[in-house]
Amino acid sequence: MAEWWPFDRVRAAAQSLGLPTPGILPGDPFSVLVDAARAFLVGKRRTISFGGDEVTMTLTDIAVQGSDVARLVGQYGQVRFTARDVTWGSHEFERLEVQVRNVHLRPGGRPLLVVAPVLVEAFVTVAAASRFLASVSSRLELIVAGGAPKVGVIGAPWLRLEVETGAGGESLRVQPRALHLFDQRLALWSPAFHLPVPSLPSGLVLTSVEAAPGGFTVHGMLSEWQRSVAREDLDRLLTVIRGGGRAQDLYQTGWARPAVPCF
Repeated sequence: MAEWWPFDRVRAAAQSLGLPTPGILPGDPFSVLVDAARAFLVGKRRTISFGGDEVTMTLTDIAVQGSDVARLVGQYGQVRFTARDVTWGSHEFERLEVQVRNVHLRPGGRPLLVVAPVLVEAFVTVAAASRFLASVSSRLELIVAGGAPKVGVIGAPWLRLEVETGAGGESLRVQPRALHLFDQRLALWSPAFHLPVPSLPSGLVLTSVEAAPGGFTVHGMLSEWQRSVAREDLDRLLTVIRGGGRAQDLYQTGWARPAVPCF
């Protein structure tokens, strides 16, 4: 495995000044983490505790896009994670994609791994969205026909409210567009209303919610994420990845923070 130049520089600088050597892993810790995740997580269904909630998913791929030359100076480019059959507490996502951009090392006495931004895309099926709506009111139901979401009252199929979905940072934005009464569509104007989305991770905002065939595509963004690459935390993280530790250990290191929007 190639040496990770920034860590070697930090270690050499500390030694030259007579300071304690930083507690960091030799070589290239980032590649070690990616290789371990590919070997022990891809294709396997795993459950990890995130801030009191349990997230269960099947990781399907990890892709790293960046040059070898840039990696020598701690610049890793972009990392993409994809997963399927994701459950977050009582919420479900058919598929999930997380793009982590500008992954780089910030040297120092206690080096940091920094990424900015983190982009999240999740697909929520109509069935999962309907369960979310039912949590707001058990009398409401959701259908998506012709690309347009419609909210109705259970037992009254002749009455539907056509809506347009959007995002409002920490809430869903719902804009009524038309009233469907029997076979008639009556255009209407009404102020948009917002439905708070519970359990959003700190710093993550919803940027769009769009109707799509079979459900909704949800986008979110976290402007920056950073964690210390202290040796003890990385060792504990590798132990959890390899299946030899508790999921709570990952949360205690500070590496595990909720990173997906919830429906």
